[in-house]
Amino acid sequence: MKKVIIFDLDGTLLDTLKDLQTAVNFSLSQFNFPLRSLEQVRKDIGNGVAKLMERSIPGGLDNEMYRQALEIFKEYYGRNYNVHTCAYGGMLDVVKTLRNEGFIVTVATNKIIDVAKELLDIHYPEQFDYIQGDAFGVHKKPHPDMINNIRKHYKVSKDEILYIGDTNVDEETAQNGDVDYVLVTYGYRTKEEIKNSCICTNLVDTPEELLNYIRKVI
Repeated sequence: MKKVIIFDLDGTLLDTLKDLQTAVNFSLSQFNFPLRSLEQVRKDIGNGVAKLMERSIPGGLDNEMYRQALEIFKEYYGRNYNVHTCAYGGMLDVVKTLRNEGFIVTVATNKIIDVAKELLDIHYPEQFDYIQGDAFGVHKKPHPDMINNIRKHYKVSKDEILYIGDTNVDEETAQNGDVDYVLVTYGYRTKEEIKNSCICTNLVDTPEELLNYIRKVI
């Protein structure tokens, strides 16, 4: 029986894409580098902001301006992370329903922990029992650190956890943590992209379908 639900954040609970693109392009513009389209940034999301900037800047890590560009991104995004960001329609109701039905509802995200908590306070106030973000000493997903920290905190078995995400990184995270998982198709990967990059057959298209799926696997 599932007791703990672990949600990914970006692309699963929140649509943060436009604010991430704006921060990427602000950083790139400081060096007159080519700007990135919304579609390019969408495809580059999934492994944290350092990897996002690595994929966005010409030459990646080999670019001598990479580290400076990353810091500019962080500083800008740290002031502008909730301009366009919003919860996916219907997801707040899903989370509230899960809490009311007795689940422990948590988040595991590669987003910096302070930003993650602030965004969740705004869009999902007082809805999550535990938030695990990018913090010192914690490996980023797809490493299983975040899942393991949540599991140990609540003293539950792997079989009692369900992980919910929207990308191949989320699939790898769940597999590395040896927990069951489901992927949503309304986030940062299309259904076709998920089918091409993942082995998962547990795909849901809407928040309503997600809630029904969870109820079936408990």
